[in-house]
Amino acid sequence: MEKINVALINNILYCKFPDGIKNIAEFIEFLNKNYHSFVELDFFVEKDCAAPFFIEEDLKTEKEYFNPSNVLSVKESEVYLLCRYEYEEKLKKVIQEKCIFCKYYSEGECEQAFHSLVEHINLNGECYGFEKE
Repeated sequence: MEKINVALINNILYCKFPDGIKNIAEFIEFLNKNYHSFVELDFFVEKDCAAPFFIEEDLKTEKEYFNPSNVLSVKESEVYLLCRYEYEEKLKKVIQEKCIFCKYYSEGECEQAFHSLVEHINLNGECYGFEKE
C-alpha cells in the first residue's frame, strides 16, 4: 500500500498538491495568492473505490478549475493506493465485519452486487448509508 500526502478540500475533495508545492502550508499560500481567480487543480476520481482508498491500476485524476473563494476548509490528508486484489480482499473483510449488521444488507444480493458496494463503503468501514439492523 502506497501513501500519498494530499490536500482535502471541504472534507470531500482529495486534491494532489500542484507542482512545486510540497505541504499544506505551501498549498494554502498558493490558494491565498490566487483567491479571486480560478486555479487548476487535480482531484482524485472515485470510480469503483471509496476515498481515501484508491485502486492503483485505475487511478485517475481530473483537472478542474477551482475558485479558492469557495473553499470552506482545507487540511492535509492522505490517500492510499492499493492493487486491485488487495483492495478487493480488504473490502470483502469490511463487508463481513460491518455490512452484515446493516438493515439494507442481503447476503445473496450484496455478494452479487459486490461492485455496487465499492463506492459506498471505504476500507475503514465508513459508509453513509449504514443503518444498524
